[in-house]
Amino acid sequence: MIRLRLYKARKRQRVIDPADLEITYFAVDPETKPVFEHAEVMVWVSDPDHCRVERRGGGRDLHLVESGTNVLPRARGLEILRAPDANYRWVHSLDWRWGAGEYLDRDRVGAIIDRALDMEPWAAPEGPVGLVHLSYLMWFHNGAMANGAAWPLDDCTAEQIVAFTTAATYFELDDIADLIGRLAPDNTLSHEYWDLSSPFGQDASLIRDALRCKLVEAPADWD
Repeated sequence: MIRLRLYKARKRQRVIDPADLEITYFAVDPETKPVFEHAEVMVWVSDPDHCRVERRGGGRDLHLVESGTNVLPRARGLEILRAPDANYRWVHSLDWRWGAGEYLDRDRVGAIIDRALDMEPWAAPEGPVGLVHLSYLMWFHNGAMANGAAWPLDDCTAEQIVAFTTAATYFELDDIADLIGRLAPDNTLSHEYWDLSSPFGQDASLIRDALRCKLVEAPADWD
């Protein structure tokens, strides 16, 4: 059984015939905050082109990660609804809760990013491997947002550019790694990078999602 919930509409929930799923899935307005549910899988249509996929397992929230992020193309969500039992990569989401003497997990992500930005990773960095990779990636990101994606070609060594690519690969952000490998002096890739790294108009949202995944999957890299 496939259900559709609309959080900002009068008709809040209804059952969808599988034969009508594709038409309904692409016709629904993202502004209504739609969620499709099928076989314990939930697909949240988050904007006209993207979605997020979640499920419950073992009393914990899980989210689907592909290419290092849980922000997926909208069409991918339809494929998953049609085959909810396939072998997807489910990872535990961080709990968004207060901990005794700790940050909210969302604040934890922000604090780690701030710490990474305070580092100069090419200056004999000291710190966990995950933090060093994040530092390289955030230095590239902030430079690309401020000066255009081609800025490393004038300001960085070949080794530093390789480190930017390695950092993106570490976070499984393969599209960003590919873009860094295609940098050209005329900044033609800047808008592509801006759209790629901030798909919801929120700065570095793709990197933040990837960081949240790594904190769960590889905690030893952040000790």
